[in-house]
Amino acid sequence: MTGRYAWMDAALCAQADPDEWTEQLAGGGALAAKRICARCPVQPSCTAHAAALENYDGAAIRGVWGGRTKSQRRQQAAA
Repeated sequence: MTGRYAWMDAALCAQADPDEWTEQLAGGGALAAKRICARCPVQPSCTAHAAALENYDGAAIRGVWGGRTKSQRRQQAAA
C-alpha cells in the first residue's frame, strides 16, 4: 500500500483473526485485540485514523482501533 494508508502494512491486526477486533465477542474479544495493539508499531497512526474517521461525519466506528474500544475513544474525545 502506498500513500496515506501505507502505515497499515505494518499493522499487527492485519496478521490476526479479524473477529478479535469485535468488542461484542463472548469471552472479551476486545482484550485480545488490546494486547495485540499494545505491541503494534503503528498504534499512534491507527488511533489518529480512528479519530479522523469519527470526526469526519460524527459516526462512531465499531471495534477496537489503536487499542481502544468505541466507548474508550468517546471518553478520550470528551476529555
